[in-house]
Amino acid sequence: MEEKLKEFDHLLTGYLFGSLTSEELGALSALLKSDALYREYYDEMAKLHAKSFIPRFEQEKRSNYLQLSRTLGFDKPVKASKKIFLSFRKIAVVIALMITSTIAIYYMYNDISISNQASQMVEMEVPPGSQTKIVLPDGSIAFLNSGSVLKYDASYSNRKNREVYLSGEGYFEIKKDEKRPFVVHAQELNVKVLGTSFNVRAYEEDPEIEVSLIEGKVNAYSVSETEGNIILYPDEHLIYNKKTKKMWSSKTSASLAIRWINGRISFVNTPLRDIVRQIEQRYNVKIEIQTERMKNEIFSGSISTKLSIDGILDYIDVDKKYERTQRGDTIVITDR
Repeated sequence: MEEKLKEFDHLLTGYLFGSLTSEELGALSALLKSDALYREYYDEMAKLHAKSFIPRFEQEKRSNYLQLSRTLGFDKPVKASKKIFLSFRKIAVVIALMITSTIAIYYMYNDISISNQASQMVEMEVPPGSQTKIVLPDGSIAFLNSGSVLKYDASYSNRKNREVYLSGEGYFEIKKDEKRPFVVHAQELNVKVLGTSFNVRAYEEDPEIEVSLIEGKVNAYSVSETEGNIILYPDEHLIYNKKTKKMWSSKTSASLAIRWINGRISFVNTPLRDIVRQIEQRYNVKIEIQTERMKNEIFSGSISTKLSIDGILDYIDVDKKYERTQRGDTIVITDR
């Protein structure tokens, strides 16, 4: 039965994203017809959002649900197993983090205040150790990494520019609209595009902001614009230094920058201190390196985030040159 539950989770997510094949839609239909448990779970997932920021969206969501119910013919009740339903409840939070439909965006962990004001900011916050994928009102897609926050105006779709504000790391696949540019405001750096895919890393605690372009073209410029703009092309990487206010670009393998989407931390000739920052952000831990030799070591590789924190640190210290101790919430690394 557990395998059936996993299959249903996958199919339900695909349905809400509109990505199911005809065969998968048939499989979803069969499961919904087979047991009221699946139908009840579908209804619960459709309602699992912090707030519906536009009442019209809630009404359309319900209308679409009723239409699906009639199409699949599951309006007659079927007795469900309470025990199995409790299993669904245990994984509901995980699925809720990734479900988004074209008519409603589901917001986690933050209350959204809606009024009759001309502008209201919608905020999406991803807790440490988690990742999520959302569909923006214009159909563009954003993947948000651990500890990231994305904000944008609730009237985003009606604005001259499609603007979002990012703190943390996000990978964007932007729906092309030549009349309405898409702008990511990442602290002191702005990234402007018409329709493309790119990664922005802009954590508050990092000394630099990084942009990696997968396809298309982007225009990056600082808030002050004292140094002018930089145009990026595919497989180019931009770094903006917050202290010096300087930015520069170089060639790179941009696909490495977005491997975090698939649960990996990747790096090429990267100082350990930079890798440690990624590990801290991903695992919500503090790592203190008390050895200059290790701070300056350069690493290349790719690590699965399915590993435990100890597993990742063992991978880095393959030669067993260092000692690790735990001091409260901090992992301290010293020479052996």
